[in-house]
Amino acid sequence: MNGSPACPPACPRCRFGEILAVLRLPRTWTNASGRPVRGLGEVLLCARCDAGDPLVTYFAVHATARPEHAALLARLLRQWAARARPEGPDEDALRAEAEAWRRGEL
Repeated sequence: MNGSPACPPACPRCRFGEILAVLRLPRTWTNASGRPVRGLGEVLLCARCDAGDPLVTYFAVHATARPEHAALLARLLRQWAARARPEGPDEDALRAEAEAWRRGEL
């Protein structure tokens, strides 16, 4: 390690934006055999993809959370969490990965 600050991960949607927050929500879906599968879905708040979100605007203006803004930040986080919905599994990607596994490519 060279002592330099770690770069925040790039957004998987746009590959450029900075991830400002991650919300992990329980998610259940039914697999091909009809059994429920339980897991977690992530919703990311990206500085670029979600530029119009008030929470992104807050961080664009202030760069970091400030103690004197705790009530405002709590409200903005609750509003974002209420709108957040994790994406469902990508069925095509799952099928392609299963096929690659069957062919011995993984």
